[in-house]
Amino acid sequence: MPTRPSAALPSVVSTDLCADLILLEVADPGQILSVSRQSQDPKVSPVAEAARAYPANRGSVEDLLDLKPDIALVYLGWTAKRHADLLADQRIRIITLPYPRSWSDALETTRRIAVQIGRGEAGRVKTAEAERRMQALADRMPPYTLLYLRPSGGTAGKGTYVDDLITRLGLRNLAAEHGDLGWGRFPLERLVTSPPDIFLLGYFDRARSPAASAYGRHPLLRTILDATPSISVPTRTWGCGGLELVDAAEQIVTRIGGLGLAVGPRDRAERD
Repeated sequence: MPTRPSAALPSVVSTDLCADLILLEVADPGQILSVSRQSQDPKVSPVAEAARAYPANRGSVEDLLDLKPDIALVYLGWTAKRHADLLADQRIRIITLPYPRSWSDALETTRRIAVQIGRGEAGRVKTAEAERRMQALADRMPPYTLLYLRPSGGTAGKGTYVDDLITRLGLRNLAAEHGDLGWGRFPLERLVTSPPDIFLLGYFDRARSPAASAYGRHPLLRTILDATPSISVPTRTWGCGGLELVDAAEQIVTRIGGLGLAVGPRDRAERD
């Protein structure tokens, strides 16, 4: 069982996987009262083993009233936010985590949460190490065009943490180059005429309904995928856009390096 924290540290509950990842990264183990059920599922959580050391919660207001933490970490869209006044009456402080749009956001949110739970120094140490690792990867790749693609046809344009990560590595985000902003869909018709040098496949490792995966099963896409190098990073590794993005970045660099591409992006463009 976790050791008891210093009396000066507030007790904390995290209510979904993305909040869990930050809490488990920077908290004193003894101040964690509970983490979400998601964090204990190895199919979706990269920290399942560590998370099983704590009681699980469903992220409900009833759970929080029962656990009585000093602080509850929640993400935007938390379904119980309408009960914030009730929780305030019980002296439970709700801290909302924004959805990140960049690596800088991930660093800033981690540092801020660490300070708010009394672990500012731990937050500074963890983010400094993550930043060191990310800087070591900067501009490591030739400027291949890369397209992040999900089975639904979903992609990540400018203003997303996926785009930010791609460009930090020296790659070119095909969706952003086509003017896409935020999270959207890459038309199959466009893909036929403008394929990337490399696909970065996301969520292809998860079962999807026929309707949600129709794009991914389309014969035209399968033909393009057969003819184009592709890599994937397990979805659980970087779905929250937190400090774990550096793990995804290292995997992307390693896997592109392992493709053994015979020509560079400029050579390919001239050849085509």
